[in-house]
Amino acid sequence: MRNIIQLLIIFPIVVSLGIMQDKSNNLQVLEFESERDLKKYMKTVSKDLGVKCKYCHDLNDKSIDTDHKKIAREMMRMQMDLNKSFFALLGDSLHMHGEITQISCWTCHRGTNEPQTVRPKE
Repeated sequence: MRNIIQLLIIFPIVVSLGIMQDKSNNLQVLEFESERDLKKYMKTVSKDLGVKCKYCHDLNDKSIDTDHKKIAREMMRMQMDLNKSFFALLGDSLHMHGEITQISCWTCHRGTNEPQTVRPKE
């Protein structure tokens, strides 16, 4: 009986620690309600840039700032600012709006890690 009581006391603590570790650390630009929404957005960024998570993140600790992560933050700020300034009536592209014209990582990167500054020859 004593072991069951100890287990009932310890179990919620262990579960809550696991949940707390799941929360994202060091988010400075993005704001998401859930970890799921954040991961969905990051998969989109990854696809738009043609890179894997390790391009910007230290996979042992994703909260560590890397050079590519710092650049990505600035690019995300630029994208959000442009969408808010020039597409103010349409909203921010972080909130998907179907066919509404806005810029995203894809606008410049076209699936590559470097922005495409020259139109491809046909």
